[in-house]
Amino acid sequence: MPDSGVTQKPVRLLHLSDIHFGAEDQEALDAVKAFAAHVKPDGIIIAGDITQTGARSQFEAARAWFDGLGFPVIAAPGNHDTPVYHIAARVVAPFDRYERYMEGLDVVGQIRNFGDGLVRVSAINSARGIQGRTNWADGVIDLGDLDDALDRLSKGPENAWRLLICHHPLDQPGLAQISVSTKRGGEALKRCAAAKVDAIITGHIHDAFTFHVPGLKRPMVQMGSGTLSHRLRSTRASFCVIQIDGEHMVQDVVVIDRNGLEIRRNYDSAASSEDGTKAGTQPADIR
Repeated sequence: MPDSGVTQKPVRLLHLSDIHFGAEDQEALDAVKAFAAHVKPDGIIIAGDITQTGARSQFEAARAWFDGLGFPVIAAPGNHDTPVYHIAARVVAPFDRYERYMEGLDVVGQIRNFGDGLVRVSAINSARGIQGRTNWADGVIDLGDLDDALDRLSKGPENAWRLLICHHPLDQPGLAQISVSTKRGGEALKRCAAAKVDAIITGHIHDAFTFHVPGLKRPMVQMGSGTLSHRLRSTRASFCVIQIDGEHMVQDVVVIDRNGLEIRRNYDSAASSEDGTKAGTQPADIR
C-alpha cells in the first residue's frame, strides 16, 4: 500500500455489483440512490453483471439509472452482460451491447483518477460470451489485457492507490456459495502484486467480502460486493463503500432490507492481519 502522502480529503467510492437489471430489486436501487445522495461519493464502481440476460431493454434501464445517480459511474462487464438468448451474438460480438450502452462509463482499457490522482482505477474484462468449458459463467484472464491495465495503473504518483476492477474474483473467497474457477487467476494475482496493485474490486458471488491474498510479498486484497437483485445467496441485498484516506483504506458493507440499512465495517487496512483474516464486523459510522 502507499508508503507516504495524504489526500486532501478522503476518497469515497461506492462499490456495486450484480445488479442484474431484469431481476433487479427496486427497493434496493432506491436505497442506493438515497444513500449516494446523502454521502456524496467521489465515484461509483459497477463490477459487472449489470443485466440479467444482456437484453437491450435491460441495458437501457441500467443506463437510465446510472445517469440518474448524479455521481461519476465507472463500469466493467460481467458474464451476464452478453446476450444470453442470442447465441450468434454471443459468438461474434458478445459485448457489443454492453459497450454501446455503457459508452463513457466503461473503464476497460481506460484509467480513472480520484483524489487528485492519488486513487487510480482501471479494469479488465474477465467475462466471455462462450469458452471451451462447460461453465461459460466462469472467468478468464487475458494476461496481455491485464499487463496493459497494470501499465496504465503504474503511471501517476508513486504513492497512489491502485485499484483493478474485474467481475470475477481471481481466487475463490472462502464464503462463496458457488464455485469460482477463474482461468489464469493465480498468475494474475502474482502480476497484480508485482505491479503494486492495492485492491482487486470484484463481484460475481453475490456476497460481500474482503480478504488478503496469501503468499504475496506485498499486502493486497480482493474485495467483492453483494447483489442488488432478487438473486440472493447467503446475505440480503447489499453494496459496499470503500474509503481511502492517506495510507488508510476501509470497506463498509451496507445491507438493505425493508427496515432500513445495516452498515458494518468489514475491512480496515490498519486493523487487519495479513494472514487472510478480516478486521471484524463492527458497526460503521458513515456520514
